[in-house]
Amino acid sequence: MRTIKRIYNNNIVLAVDSSGEEVIVTGAGVGYLTNKGQAVNEGRVERVFQMTGLVKSGAFRVLLELPYEVLQATTAVTAHLRRHHQITLTPAVEVALADHFTQALRRVEQGIPIYNSMLWETKMTYPTEFAIALEVLEVVHTELGTRLPLDEAGFVTLHLVNAGLCGDPGQALSLGQALHDIVEIVERDLGVPIEGSPPTVRFLTHVKFVIQRLTRHQTYAGGFVRLFEELRAENPASFACAVEIGNYLESTFATSVTDEEHLYLMLHLIRLRQDLLGTPPTINPAVTD
Repeated sequence: MRTIKRIYNNNIVLAVDSSGEEVIVTGAGVGYLTNKGQAVNEGRVERVFQMTGLVKSGAFRVLLELPYEVLQATTAVTAHLRRHHQITLTPAVEVALADHFTQALRRVEQGIPIYNSMLWETKMTYPTEFAIALEVLEVVHTELGTRLPLDEAGFVTLHLVNAGLCGDPGQALSLGQALHDIVEIVERDLGVPIEGSPPTVRFLTHVKFVIQRLTRHQTYAGGFVRLFEELRAENPASFACAVEIGNYLESTFATSVTDEEHLYLMLHLIRLRQDLLGTPPTINPAVTD
């Protein structure tokens, strides 16, 4: 039996399970007309997250901001991946995926084009994950009635690849330390308060993609010279921070960071500053996913 400890909204509550562990329980109406100390209506429970894991990953605050219908759709995606592909998403990856769907759906509703410049490279590099990503988009369409564009399959592919990034315990340890060090670099260089906010989680997700490409020797290279030079001139602080992060990654993972990877990091640093500090962007944030 689970007992309600805190009610966040009609669909999300903090509860204590029979072993005394805190869990986040989601489900349509699970918090409606209830009070602290009452037993959770198990018939309304759709998903249970271990609170400790969410807090450690920084996903807890993101979860509370998600539209419930998107969370439901992501739960359906998680079930599909587990049933048909034996892929089990961690709670943190599941929340990150739901957050991504939320952003993509808002752009579709607002008529903002979603363009993925690396779509076909992603498809060629990760053909299996890309095929699964197409299935994921079909599940989202079935659940929400909105068909996301093909470009989204590339972004979903990267989330699926990212889900397997830490399969090796030693790699997971080095990744965790690298993210910790990069957070310190960003806070020191840009004065950006790094915490478990949605913009921060998105930024660190993209940093993990960079690390993955570096360790697989699949870095971006060639092209984007003009864009790189323009952004470098317009955003000197973000450029300097991107270079410092690149130098750190080179020394940590014994690899070479290309100008294109510096550009990728700079784009997301610009967006992070804009999201957290309100710094006027010099690029369209809609194209930086």
